[in-house]
Amino acid sequence: MELSTALLADAASVENGKLYIHGGAWTVINAADLPVTHPSISLAMVFRVEYTEALENHSVVVDLLDEDDTPLGPRIEGTIQVGHPPGTRPGTAAFVPQALRFNLVRFEREGGYRFRVETDGRELASIPFRVIAHAHKH
Repeated sequence: MELSTALLADAASVENGKLYIHGGAWTVINAADLPVTHPSISLAMVFRVEYTEALENHSVVVDLLDEDDTPLGPRIEGTIQVGHPPGTRPGTAAFVPQALRFNLVRFEREGGYRFRVETDGRELASIPFRVIAHAHKH
């Protein structure tokens, strides 16, 4: 299993197998002052599950880390399992959209942060962003 797409958004949801993204692909949170509590961060992802990996459970863990790789919480753990839809040709990969929302995320300081996405103990992606306070902007 791989992650074919991963980006941050103001909002994201999955409906009828489609990924809807509002305000996507940002990399900076601008704060008037610190600490800051960001109202909502969405992580939009599309997992690519190979034909031979279907029907198996794949663990997925998402962590928010600071630039020293210290987990800040929240941590999301789940499982992805897909089947073979009728008419699927052998060898055809399945694409599984997912959207996670993190509400009221507090940042104590400026700097680099990232969401780390892992499956079965292997890092699939790192989605970086920065928190910048206007009072300290250069």
